[in-house]
Amino acid sequence: MENITPPATQSMPTERPSNYLILAIVSTFLCCNITGIISIIYAAQVNAKWEGGNYEGAISDSKNAKLWVIIGLCSALLLILPLLLIFGAGIIAALNDAAGGSYSGY
Repeated sequence: MENITPPATQSMPTERPSNYLILAIVSTFLCCNITGIISIIYAAQVNAKWEGGNYEGAISDSKNAKLWVIIGLCSALLLILPLLLIFGAGIIAALNDAAGGSYSGY
């Protein structure tokens, strides 16, 4: 008689992965709309896949949602920080001129 092994069954992980939906929404409104929307799409799929028994898909979508939130936050920092520095320097220069500053740089 042959030794027949049953197919490996997918075991249920112990806890549901985070969907990062709140971070995705905050990222959409405050940082970068495109990456935020992508993150919201992935975040919305986490719970549905988990409830459907697709645990690997839920974990994958959770990781993708987190990745797109991080990409959005980093790109916002890389774009907004230089603008804040430029406008801040302009405001300081304008206030210095308005106050009658006589600093000529020498």
